[in-house]
Amino acid sequence: MKEVKGCGMRSSVAFLSRRRLFGNPLMKDEFQRLRLAGCTSLYKKDMPGHFGCVNAIEFSNHGGEYLVSGGDDRRVLLWDMERVLHARSAKPLILKGEHLSNIFCLAFDSTNKRVFSGGNDEQVILHDVEQGETLNVFLHDDAVYGLSVSPVNDNVFASSSDDGRVLIWDTRQPPHGEPFCLANYPSAFHSVMFNPAEPRLLATANSKEGVGLWDIRKPRTSLLRYGGSMSLQSAMSVRFNSAGTQLLALRRRLPPVLYELHSRLPIFQFDNQGYFNSCTMKSCCFAGDKDQVMSPAKHHHTISPPPPCFTVGTTHAEIIRLPTLRLTKTRRLEAKISNLDSSDQRYRFPPV
Repeated sequence: MKEVKGCGMRSSVAFLSRRRLFGNPLMKDEFQRLRLAGCTSLYKKDMPGHFGCVNAIEFSNHGGEYLVSGGDDRRVLLWDMERVLHARSAKPLILKGEHLSNIFCLAFDSTNKRVFSGGNDEQVILHDVEQGETLNVFLHDDAVYGLSVSPVNDNVFASSSDDGRVLIWDTRQPPHGEPFCLANYPSAFHSVMFNPAEPRLLATANSKEGVGLWDIRKPRTSLLRYGGSMSLQSAMSVRFNSAGTQLLALRRRLPPVLYELHSRLPIFQFDNQGYFNSCTMKSCCFAGDKDQVMSPAKHHHTISPPPPCFTVGTTHAEIIRLPTLRLTKTRRLEAKISNLDSSDQRYRFPPV
């Protein structure tokens, strides 16, 4: 019996019938993709609340009960996601601590009781979620582009800034105490993240030095520079997967790239015909139960399989799930990197 592609796949009855007749193990994925394509209103919700561009969003830990957002209006808004999804109109909680300029980055601690926010006003504000009050302010010498809270100690967080430094802070220290300097480059650090499984390790994205791996016990010198001989690339964002075994990086005018933790050479490059990364993509992340890859852009480009994600817009945040740009082919890079220096491509980490 010949299978007719694309026939009646939006109907649950048709899906069950075709699965019984043809037994295609990939039919479930195709069914879900077509259902999403025809039911976009079920997966989209406007969240008006900001008065300017939304530059940063972050879900709370352990299920994403809350979402925090910040942008050019200098305010940090906290959203209850259940109310947002099921109520006609849900107003966010406006945290009382307001920045003096644009907000660029946000982070929850592991208990979701505190939120860190950083931005163009050269400071990080620590907010109390329940009361909305400001708990502390950490002054920097330049704009703050990235934040990450230690996975094992909520009092410790890392910041990356335009002055080329990555700083480790302890919220228990006196207000005028000096932070620990992990890295100091002439060029800006756009992103920083603790490894969720090995908290002594941090990944960074630098505007000229690319993606690097650092050990908090060995400051000022990176353990690994990702990219091989092409490591000197402008990097905008880097994220670990949930197991801490892989890194997803975003480079300027290049497709997103995936690295194994211990190897400087990439294992995958995410690309598609007609897809071009200009200057609109600012961040990337893993999402979903299988660590699918997401890279939001100004023009809603996603990488398949597209898990539920958030994109940021001019005056609002928007829940969106788009299957329009699918990764039809994940291109391996062995052929392209065969001429690179193969020496010291893997780094063996010393025991803790």
